[in-house]
Amino acid sequence: MPATRFVIRAYHRVPLCCGLYYMGEEFLGKGTVMDLSPQGLRIRGDCRVVPGTQLVARLFLPEGGGWVDIPRIVVCWAQGPWFGAKWLQLSAEAEKRINKWLASQRELLYLPRRQQEGKEIA
Repeated sequence: MPATRFVIRAYHRVPLCCGLYYMGEEFLGKGTVMDLSPQGLRIRGDCRVVPGTQLVARLFLPEGGGWVDIPRIVVCWAQGPWFGAKWLQLSAEAEKRINKWLASQRELLYLPRRQQEGKEIA
């Protein structure tokens, strides 16, 4: 059995469920993004991929985020229909939109902990 590596992430993943199209050299796949971070995403797709595969992707950010074109991602791991990918090439505009969306979602995730009956908790 191969040894597994424990990796401490320097960023938070934000859970979501949104659409994504991804394209390799000989296929076009459709998937669902299950979580997103400033460095990449986790996807459940209809076309199987292998680690090292480079893809072009189009991601739909919900809640007014709209479509974001991603010129190049690379598959880091794959297990059945699931795979993780990181950005290799991202325009400044796409990076800004993704980070803005992530910040808005983090605010929503932590809001209940910071507020109780409309008052800030110390």
